[in-house]
Amino acid sequence: MPNRLTLLRRRGPRIFDKIAKSKGPIALLDESFLTPAQGPDSFYILCAVVVEKSEIIHLRRGLAAIAGSARWHTTEAGRTNPGRQKIRELARLIAESTVSVIAIVDELPSTDSTGEVARVRATHALLDELAKNYVYLTGTVVYEKRMPGEMRTRDEMVLRQIRESESAASKLAIWGMAAKDEPLLWAPDIVAWCYRQAYFKKDASFFQDLERSTAVIRL
Repeated sequence: MPNRLTLLRRRGPRIFDKIAKSKGPIALLDESFLTPAQGPDSFYILCAVVVEKSEIIHLRRGLAAIAGSARWHTTEAGRTNPGRQKIRELARLIAESTVSVIAIVDELPSTDSTGEVARVRATHALLDELAKNYVYLTGTVVYEKRMPGEMRTRDEMVLRQIRESESAASKLAIWGMAAKDEPLLWAPDIVAWCYRQAYFKKDASFFQDLERSTAVIRL
C-alpha cells in the first residue's frame, strides 16, 4: 500500500514531487527585510526552517489547521489580536517539530538601496551553513520564486554561481516554487516575523518558543 507521502505526491501540490525524491531533511526558505530606500534601521533576514522528511506531513497539516485558511501572510495576521494568537500557536508548532537557521545582514549601506546585495550575501552564507550542518548533501532546499523578470533572473544567476563554485552549497538540491498558498512555505515567513519582533525589541515573546531551536548567523 502506498505511504502517505506517495499519495500526496500523486494528488497533491508539486512540492511533494521534490520532497518524495529527497533523501534527507527539507529546508524551507523565506525572507524579511527593510531596505535603505524604505526607511532607517535597514536589515535583511533570510530564514530557513529545516524539517525531517518524516515530519513534513505533520507540519503541513498542523500549519493549515491552525491558520484555518488556504492562504496566510504573517504581517497581515500580526495586525489583529486573533491573528497574533495564531502566530503564537504556529510558532509553537514549528519550534516543536523543526530547527531554524537565520542569516541576518544589519544596517544595509545606502548604496544597497533595494537590498539585493544583502540578499546575495545572506543566500551564500545560509546555503553554505545548511549544506555543512543541517541538510548536508542528501536534503532539499525549497524557496519561493520571485515574480518573473529581473529579480528572478538575478536569483537564478546567483544559484548558478553557487552550483559552479567549490563551496559546500554547490551540491545542494535547490528548488524554487512559485506559490503563495503552500502551507510549508508559511513556516519560514512565521519564524522570520517572530525573530524580527524580538530583534527590534517590539515583543520578544513571539520568538520565545523558537529561540531554543534557532541558530542565527550575523553577517
